[in-house]
This record gives sequence, C-alpha cells and structure tokens, in this order.
Amino acid sequence: MKANLYEGNHSFALHDYEPAPPKAHEVQVDVAYCGICGSDLHVYHGDYDYRFKSLPRAIGHECAGIVAAVGEDVTGWKVGDRVAVCPLDYCEDCVVCKEGDNNCCANLNFMGLDSWGAMCNRWTVHERTLHRLPEGISLLHGALVEPLAVCFHALERSQSKGGDYAVVIGSGPIGLMTALVARYLGLQVVISEVNPIRIEKARQLGFTVVNPKETDLRQYVFEATDGVGADAVFEVSGTQAGLDTMVELIHPHSRVVLVAAYPKPMQLQLQRLFMKEVNLIITRNYNHKDFDAAIEMMEAAPINFDELITKVLPLDQVQQGMELCGSPTGDVVKVMVDCRSHL
Repeated sequence: MKANLYEGNHSFALHDYEPAPPKAHEVQVDVAYCGICGSDLHVYHGDYDYRFKSLPRAIGHECAGIVAAVGEDVTGWKVGDRVAVCPLDYCEDCVVCKEGDNNCCANLNFMGLDSWGAMCNRWTVHERTLHRLPEGISLLHGALVEPLAVCFHALERSQSKGGDYAVVIGSGPIGLMTALVARYLGLQVVISEVNPIRIEKARQLGFTVVNPKETDLRQYVFEATDGVGADAVFEVSGTQAGLDTMVELIHPHSRVVLVAAYPKPMQLQLQRLFMKEVNLIITRNYNHKDFDAAIEMMEAAPINFDELITKVLPLDQVQQGMELCGSPTGDVVKVMVDCRSHL
C-alpha cells in the first residue's frame, strides 16, 4: 500500500505502509479521493507541527471511498458500501460530548491532523465516522461533503432563516461553499472578494460579488437593505481586513460568524460590536447532522460541483497540490488527490 506522508519542512513524499487492520467497531476504507483543505496548507507551512508527535505521517480529512473490510461488532456497514468520512474521533465521555457537541470534545482527535489521515490507499476508521453516499453522488463529489458540512454548521450556528440578507467575506473554497449553502437555505447572498479570478468564479456560480477595493461595500449593503444592514456576516477570508470590514456591515442584534481559522493573533473591534449588541458567533468543525445535510444538498440542489474542483492530482503529487493551493494568484478553488492512483 502507498501513502503520501508529511515529512515536515514543507515536504511530502510517497511511502510504502501497512494499513492498520480494523479492530472492533472499526472499518477499513479504500480511499478514492481526498481534498486538500486550508488546514492541510497550515500543516504544509508548519503552523500545526505541534500537533505531530512523530513524522512522517499521512494527513488529509476530506475524503470519500468504499468500505474494504470491517472489524468485529460492526453493524450497518459491509464491504462495498460507498461512504464519506466525518474525521472526528471524540471520547463520548466528557461533558461536551454528553451534551451532543462532539465537535468540541475536550479530548478531540481530529483525524488527519492529530492522527493518521486519508492521503493513502486504505484508511482505518471507527464505524461511527461513516456517512453513506447515495449512488447519485460520485466519489469525487463525495470528498466535498466534509467542507460542505463546515458550511452547514456555520449556517446552523448563525440561526439564519430564509430571506435574511447575508454577506460572505472571502470566496476561497469555504467561502464559495458557505455562499452556496446560504443560497440553498433561502438567504439573499452577496460576496465580498478582492481577487479578480475568485470574483469571476463566484459570478460564474451566480453570485453578486462586490470588490471592496472598487466599491464602497458598506454603502452597497445598506442601500441593498434599505438602510438596515446585513442580518448575518460570515467572515471566511481569515484576514484582518475581513475582520475590520464585517463590523461595518451589520445592524443591531445581527450576527457575525467567524468561519475562518485564525492560527495567528488578530484584532477585533469589540467596541463596534458592543454598540450594536451584535451576536458574535464562533464556529468549529461540524456535527453528524451537518454531514447529513450536506449529502442531502448534494442530492437535491442543481449545482455542478465539478465547478468547484480545479484539478485532480495523483497520490504522488500531494506536494504539487499544496503548492497550487497556496498560490497567491487565487486561481485554484479545490485540488483533489486521487488516492487510487498508486496501488
């Protein structure tokens, strides 16, 4: 078996490995595709080296595949089942888990970051991580279920409803998917983006896009809402400029949702939020219901998810995939790794 392993120091390489046999309540998944995520880029740049007890190791957590083997006491799954994997290994014993919020488990093992990941031929996981993929969803699109679940969780946390006016700041992969989910749920959506390539991609997907370097975004939003302001702002850019902008777009008692990851300290204008008694919402990961909602959307929504996939690379080109995703040009939406390409 082959796996592409993170070796540290901006380096990935193809290695031979022996997948762990499934124990009780575990399954082995033949990984078909794994997406490269923003978190993987943080690994590539060394931001998450503190999470690695030893190297080299496979990363990756946005995946879909086919069940290849099952351990003892596995129920509901059999060899040949098509699945997406929810990469949260939670303890079920802490206070948070007992309240049903296993995405914030006190002992959370985020598979692919804190433990072995999916950029390999075969991945052994707990049966509770699996979500069934309907036949109408390809395995390539199935690897997008995980990032879509991130966006469903953000929308659920925002307590938004159909008809609300929402601004999405940033149109990278998660920004575009947040906008797609918001529109699917009936929100009015405008995207704020400065990169011309990403602006064009968002417009191709049917969104209104404002470049705040060319148009006064605050004036645009307030004119579009008859002077009221946005009901919800989703900050997905991960930039200081995005954090500064979001506080200008809202009305009292509206919601600001931080969807991006912020690995470095940022400044937040709390006084501006205070004056409007704004609900500041942090979102982390997802729950199983968010995976279910993402799969349901994939079946129901008239969206060509191929438009989100810029390139599919073989398993031995993860290094090149990281470089593509990190390109400052912004011309890449999603890079997928074909994990069946080296068996």
